[in-house]
Amino acid sequence: MSKLVRSVIAGIAVTMMVLASPATAKPKPYADPEVDWVGRNVHVSPDGSKAFVVGKYRCYGGRSGSHLWVSVKQGPDLQEPDQTGSSYADAWYDTNWNFENSEAGLTVDCDGHWHVARITMKQVFGELTDGPGYVQFCLFDNTSTETNFPQGFAQDYGFRTVRVP
Repeated sequence: MSKLVRSVIAGIAVTMMVLASPATAKPKPYADPEVDWVGRNVHVSPDGSKAFVVGKYRCYGGRSGSHLWVSVKQGPDLQEPDQTGSSYADAWYDTNWNFENSEAGLTVDCDGHWHVARITMKQVFGELTDGPGYVQFCLFDNTSTETNFPQGFAQDYGFRTVRVP
């Protein structure tokens, strides 16, 4: 067998060993969470009990300890930046209904990848109508605590169009 053929065979063997060996992926380094965007529309279910919005986010640190809170409020007294609380709203839907099923509420995948998610909000009080609604999309990763805020926190707040069937 010629030296060239032996070299080619050896090269193929090394390549196959590298490809067959288990990959050792490095963990992604920590970075603050990010909310890239929130959809321009909030869609209400036909029976009016739920509302849906789409958003794009990413965070790190795993699922445990993460929390996503999304809210939509409507009312003539809602104004940025100081009058956005539920006391100014005639209608309010949010995601914290998930606390009924989990101590963490709505947990999300904090794996360092971008995620686009359709978020379900349930009625707290009032009924949403066609028109502007104030949306709060708040992402907390597992490093966020009450004492170190805003570490581990990302948000997108603003008025979006509510659409009722």
